[in-house]
Amino acid sequence: MASIFSILPYQPFKAIYLLTAYAFVAVRAPIWFFYLLAPGLRQHPSYTLRQAFMITLGKTLSYHGCQVRHHPPLSLTPGAEQERFERIAPSDKDIYRGVLNDPEIKPVEIGATWYPTVYSAADAKRKTVIVHLHGGAFIVGDGRKKDLGYCASLLTSHTDAWVLGVSYRLSSNPGGRFPAPLQDVVTAYQSLLSRGIPASSIVLSGDSAGANMVIAFLRYLTDYPDVLPKPRAALLWCPWVNPGRSMLPNSCSGNPNYSADCLTDAFLEWGITAYAPNPVDPADRYVSPLDHPFKCEGVPMWVQFGELEVLAHETVRFAERMRSIEGNEVELHEDKGVPHDILLLGDVLGFGKEAEKMAAAMGAWLQRKL
Repeated sequence: MASIFSILPYQPFKAIYLLTAYAFVAVRAPIWFFYLLAPGLRQHPSYTLRQAFMITLGKTLSYHGCQVRHHPPLSLTPGAEQERFERIAPSDKDIYRGVLNDPEIKPVEIGATWYPTVYSAADAKRKTVIVHLHGGAFIVGDGRKKDLGYCASLLTSHTDAWVLGVSYRLSSNPGGRFPAPLQDVVTAYQSLLSRGIPASSIVLSGDSAGANMVIAFLRYLTDYPDVLPKPRAALLWCPWVNPGRSMLPNSCSGNPNYSADCLTDAFLEWGITAYAPNPVDPADRYVSPLDHPFKCEGVPMWVQFGELEVLAHETVRFAERMRSIEGNEVELHEDKGVPHDILLLGDVLGFGKEAEKMAAAMGAWLQRKL
């Protein structure tokens, strides 16, 4: 069976598999719908029909997508974003040190998208820039409107800030393994500083794998304090704090929250094996920070998680460990009755009201910190 799946990323096997899989889903979808009409048969008592159906559909599509393991390279053309999209060249300053000074992976030009409009120093209303790193297990997603539009709208509507969605390199593409995405975060951050935006006006934000990279970035600033100044605050949405564990069998499906969540074993396993292949250690503190708390004084952290996600327990442990270090300021926020990453997927999965409430709580917290 392993040899069969190994050929699926290649044509014509990829096309044949996907056509067969989509046909299977089309046949099964009505069955799932009528089955889930009974509230007692849904993944959680609080779930609506739409939420229960979309969780089932999403997990199935995710599984089949993981079998072909392909994602097109990110584009550096403006596209539909037009003037809101910008290309950012790597810095020529000595800011890529230690783990970022990789013999194979080098900083490259990246793309990023502004929300709701292009940054303007003359805008009297918006004084803060949120640099957001999208989720997607390091292997899927983009900073453009198609993928990040909903998330960005939540952030801008509850903070009166600009959002810069970074299109960092994906590990599903050649040259995208660690530390490529982290290099790209440094590149984007330095570009804001170089245009005169003070670090005290910058907030780092990330969901899921993106939150993992925010943690790695803060660790990098702590390890190399003379490289870059620290941001004003950090927003960690459903952070994936222990990716190395996803290499173990049933790391997701063995979790009590598995049926109610949108994450799958196949998705997380693909993500970590692509992000941290040999010679990268999946247990490295920059990759799996759960067991490696560190002092990050001066950067208050908002750590959010959903009650029903498989990563909930590890998120709480991470927050508690970080909070136990003198000087760290960590706000832990739990959203009841929701799965993983509704900041990114709330509109798709049917958790729009819950996402708005969550973003409003973050906005009130951030306002107190600015």
